[in-house]
Amino acid sequence: MAGVASKKTAASRTRLEEINIRGLGVIDQALVEFSPGLNVITGETGAGKTMLLTALSLLLGEKADSDLIRTGHERLSVSGIFSLTNSPSPILVEIIDRLGIDVSEDQIILSRNVAKDGKSRALISGATSTAANLETIGSELIEVHGQHGSLVLTKATKQRELLDISGGAEIANVLEKYQESLTTFIELKSKIKELRKALNDRDREIASLRELAGEYERIKPKEDEFLELDSLISRLESVEDLRLAATGAQQALTDEENGGLNSLHHLKRFLQSARGKDPHLDALHDRASDALFSLIDIGADLDRYIDGLSADPQALENALTRRSLLSTFVKRFGESSDKSVALSEAIDKARLSQQRIGDLTAGDDRIAELESELVCLRATLKEDAQTLSQKRSLQAKALELRVTDELHDLAMPKAKFEVKISSRNGENDDDFSPNGLDEVAMLFTSHGAGELLPISKAASGGELSRLMLALEVAIAENYPLGSYVFDEVDAGVGGKAALELGRRLWKLSQSSQVIVVTHLAQVALWADNHIVIEKDISGAVTESTIRRITDHDREVEIARMLSGVEESEHAQEHARELLNLRITEKA
Repeated sequence: MAGVASKKTAASRTRLEEINIRGLGVIDQALVEFSPGLNVITGETGAGKTMLLTALSLLLGEKADSDLIRTGHERLSVSGIFSLTNSPSPILVEIIDRLGIDVSEDQIILSRNVAKDGKSRALISGATSTAANLETIGSELIEVHGQHGSLVLTKATKQRELLDISGGAEIANVLEKYQESLTTFIELKSKIKELRKALNDRDREIASLRELAGEYERIKPKEDEFLELDSLISRLESVEDLRLAATGAQQALTDEENGGLNSLHHLKRFLQSARGKDPHLDALHDRASDALFSLIDIGADLDRYIDGLSADPQALENALTRRSLLSTFVKRFGESSDKSVALSEAIDKARLSQQRIGDLTAGDDRIAELESELVCLRATLKEDAQTLSQKRSLQAKALELRVTDELHDLAMPKAKFEVKISSRNGENDDDFSPNGLDEVAMLFTSHGAGELLPISKAASGGELSRLMLALEVAIAENYPLGSYVFDEVDAGVGGKAALELGRRLWKLSQSSQVIVVTHLAQVALWADNHIVIEKDISGAVTESTIRRITDHDREVEIARMLSGVEESEHAQEHARELLNLRITEKA
């Protein structure tokens, strides 16, 4: 069942579909396609694996360097397609909305062009953007762990977030309850502050509110009344034109000598005299009868319309007076430049005026009442914050054990990992942040006797990558990131530990897409998608090609990684043995 859950989790996350590279270093042109699961990139030293990661770093907003442009090219260009899901993370949705990104066919395309003069151009889904925006959205799509790269996981805020994520729904529910308490507390505190400020000039405000309430009761304005009045006035201002048109139509219809009704009566009498003698003529008679009845109805409607026009000679004056009255009301009590919106604003203010007057006239008694309520809310807030701290402390111990176990399986038997939580006491209101009272720090040492240090200072190269791998395997089911990239995660690892490293990467790939650059056959054999980067035939690293390999080509490549000799039958047998082992373990 765990496997099924993992596949569902992986399917619900974003992933990198492909990278298109032109004129970058040793790569003239290449289209690299990635699949879900574990993508492994291999190749001889100097073949260009670093350039592939450089291309990815450019897409994620890293500084551009014109020295990267391939000889003979005027510029380099890199683009990457990321597929989204039906339910992307709330943070990603917020970034897409804030940056105004056009998402077409559930894809986001990041692009970067660098010219020889060093000028760089960034695009997101075809629209011009900035490197900073690439970094912002890229951080929610993919995470790169390189030998020398800075890690988002080294940030204190991210470490607190990861600890919470590792706790799943249990911590999420407690955090949500705390944040609701904090929001209520802040809103009431703000209300008290505003009331105190208003009380300093309450007499003037009370007088203004009472005047507003009085005018509202006197005028009784309605929503959208301006639109209704404008329509009525437009009609009434044209009343003479309307009367002339309606009267003329009435005369044309009812004139005793030339009126339409009189002519139709004659027409009907002539046709009536031949009734029953020809069906075609009878049909014309029926049509003439229908037309006559319709015109009689029109005549009656015109009579009523003309009577209505003259029914209220004061209607136009009344409508103009009403509009003027509303305009004055809006100018005094509305704020928007749009008169209809301003009218709605003034009506809303008037409806709330009595409550506001009550708050102001209650004075210090009302403030005392609210402050008493604030004390109770603060006690609840502190209790919720302390509950959150307790949950985090318990989860920190569980995460420590799980990550440490993962590190031991990754050929770091003496490594230690610790999650340190420092909590403020909650005596001051400033102690309460949106995420509680706690500061979270993740500490690490690769040696049993070593000092536990922040993870940004305690490891380098392969150790740092393996630490990140251990942490991400531990939280993979709950962490929403879609893709991970590991470079040199196998540094200093070999034998059985290397096989375990590959297994761990494959395990992580059940929850998220994983892309790994490796020199180890024991890691490469776990690949769902194996990509090889090769030098040109001459052996000079002037151009590299990138291709996906399967079946026999995989055996040859893994044999090369095992022995350094591509055509070794013994190495290829060993490669087949490893691949069969991998098939058995995956099953």
